Amino acid sequence: MPPPTFLRKARFALVYPLVIGLLLFARTTEGSWAWGIAIIALGETLRVWANGYVGHVKAGRDIAADQTIIPKGRLITAGPYAFVRHPLYLGTMLLGLGFCVMVGNAWLALIALVFFLTMYRGKMAEEEARIKDAYPAYAAYERAVPRWIPTGRRYPDRAGRWTWQGIAASNEWKTVIWVTVLVIALYFREEVFEGREWLARGKAIQQVLLLALAAALILYDIGYELVKRSR
Repeated sequence: MPPPTFLRKARFALVYPLVIGLLLFARTTEGSWAWGIAIIALGETLRVWANGYVGHVKAGRDIAADQTIIPKGRLITAGPYAFVRHPLYLGTMLLGLGFCVMVGNAWLALIALVFFLTMYRGKMAEEEARIKDAYPAYAAYERAVPRWIPTGRRYPDRAGRWTWQGIAASNEWKTVIWVTVLVIALYFREEVFEGREWLARGKAIQQVLLLALAAALILYDIGYELVKRSR
């Protein structure tokens, strides 16, 4: 039985230390919390928007004998793909930026930026090379649409539509779960270790509900993986 995805992908070897760093070195304020939540929400919304267009396409790709991924279907140029070629990576970067803003640690933000550029620039170039071979129309699309920093211009020849099938196929809901759990963990870090307000008057119900939500999300994801791997 192969190991779980989160143990097989090399980039996770850097993600987990960053998460630990967020929990250890957070210095949140009301302002950093509000701005961080806003950026995180923007990043996750972008990822959900993008995966609704391409999640089922990614899941339907063929794998050649040399492990090369062969895309199937039409080139997706609608939704966020009309503005940037890699909205999923942009969404991921915004998630990381949001958490760094939330914890108010410039060093973690710098490390996250270096991590993003190191892990994803080469990956974006590799994916683009494969797509060019599969879709002749990609050359015109590449010239018209920026890689991951939008300019506001929208690609005119848009193809594709958003579906819930894409979200289910991409497992983006798992990202939503763990982003939510991490936000809750950072909230309790601030309340308990900095504010000393564990189950404080006026916050007890809110805190219990947040704990129950985090526990339910974690148990659901663990249960899903166990059922999936037992089939």
